[in-house]
Amino acid sequence: MEFKYGIISTAEINHRFIGAINATKGKVVAIASRNIDKAKKIALQYHIEKAYGSYEELYQDTEVNLVYISTINKEHVNQIKKALHYGKHVLCEKPIALHKKDAIEVFSLAKEKNLFLMEMQKSLFLPVTTIIKEYINSKKLGNLHQVDMSACFYRPLAKWMYDPKQGGVVYGSASYTIEYLDYLIEPKEIIVLPLATKDDTNCIDSVALNIKMDDVLINSRITMKAKAKSFCHFYFDNGYIEVDEYWKARSIRITVCPLGIDEEDIKQINLPIDFEMVYEIKHVEECLENNKIESSIMDSKRSILCCEVVDTIINFIG
Repeated sequence: MEFKYGIISTAEINHRFIGAINATKGKVVAIASRNIDKAKKIALQYHIEKAYGSYEELYQDTEVNLVYISTINKEHVNQIKKALHYGKHVLCEKPIALHKKDAIEVFSLAKEKNLFLMEMQKSLFLPVTTIIKEYINSKKLGNLHQVDMSACFYRPLAKWMYDPKQGGVVYGSASYTIEYLDYLIEPKEIIVLPLATKDDTNCIDSVALNIKMDDVLINSRITMKAKAKSFCHFYFDNGYIEVDEYWKARSIRITVCPLGIDEEDIKQINLPIDFEMVYEIKHVEECLENNKIESSIMDSKRSILCCEVVDTIINFIG
């Protein structure tokens, strides 16, 4: 199968997506914007053959068989539906939907159309994440007991990030916490107690999520108003694992400190990559080559669960 991608919107994240595609079997053949000049500028910059001044034109392009949606959050569901109706496989930036009912609807439509649909969540596909999951599953350091997380997206420039109905740190970034940990821990039960602050527009600009996944206690702090450090620390019986900027991590630090032994064994693993999205793109292309319409890693169940938890957080905060 040839992978001919079309990009919906001219968002900044497209730079990383295009870089990742160039490192796989695929090719970006078209980009669309509601402003044709913007589309032409990006097309020229990245040597993309076709630029469109409407999303509809790109959906009608028969050469495009996969669509990457990187619009503002509230547009995701609408654009997913349109792409599926035109027979395109769809990759959509997180969050795939703002509410659980909408996530259920788009995945049901994809199944009905026999088309691939996946929420883009690069953190799950990173080699660093694979190492952490191996340590959790194998119990090399004993049982996992606690996770401490911090994420900073300081004063974003995009205006929609300050819209209470689609922006802020919960709609914008809570999926990094929820989907990442759901994949690593695979809990049977999730309990979330949130605390938050809001800006003058009533947008959630900082949140602390106290989470219990089975017997693992988690504290995840996400902010766009403070210059906080971004990291994730995992605490086991006999050591701990540290990862900086866990959603795009290229390195990991593992400290082994067995009970009753004073000495520590510290191992640093570095896994450099230019465009961290390449791992999930390769996974998508492998899925399509094997005629799968759903990822075995970032599947519909995980996306829908995340939307459900986000609904709960938003309703609790009020």
